Amino acid sequence: MRQRGFTLIEMLVSVAIFSTVMVIALGSLLALSEANRKAELLSSVTNNFNSAIDSMTRGMRTGSRYHCGGGTLTTTNDCATTGSGQFAFLSSSGQTVVYQLQTTGCANNTGCIIRSTDGGATYTSITSPEIVVTSLMFYVLGSSSSDAVQPKVVMLVSGYATIKGLQQTTFNLQTSVTQRFYDQ
Repeated sequence: MRQRGFTLIEMLVSVAIFSTVMVIALGSLLALSEANRKAELLSSVTNNFNSAIDSMTRGMRTGSRYHCGGGTLTTTNDCATTGSGQFAFLSSSGQTVVYQLQTTGCANNTGCIIRSTDGGATYTSITSPEIVVTSLMFYVLGSSSSDAVQPKVVMLVSGYATIKGLQQTTFNLQTSVTQRFYDQ
């Protein structure tokens, strides 16, 4: 009479196959989890950058006396064809706000956008350390009353976002800001 059941060899083979399948499944699950974590970090970094750019454009839109380039920041100055890495304007609250690219001294030691709300006396970074800004240019048109056009700023930003120092995502952003109140 033959007994029903599994032999020791059959059990060992089935456990080995099951273990192999589980190791492969666990590896896939861990890789998927890591990819999701990186995607969430990139999303967070992107949201931070979008918030910084939105804050800049909101202030520009409600500001006046646009000034592009160096010199006296409280006077109007166009730079429609040459562009400049520095832009200043009078905010709706009466502060002289200045934006420019900083290439040293940033949290990432490479490049960030800095802002001054006291006419250029002190600056603070407005981009997170994960954002590296390599280029920032402003083009201003219509800042003086003799132009007889609505004041407009075109801002070009280039750089990359880093995730854990391994993954880089480049970006090139161009945005236009038109002054909300025509003050000419």
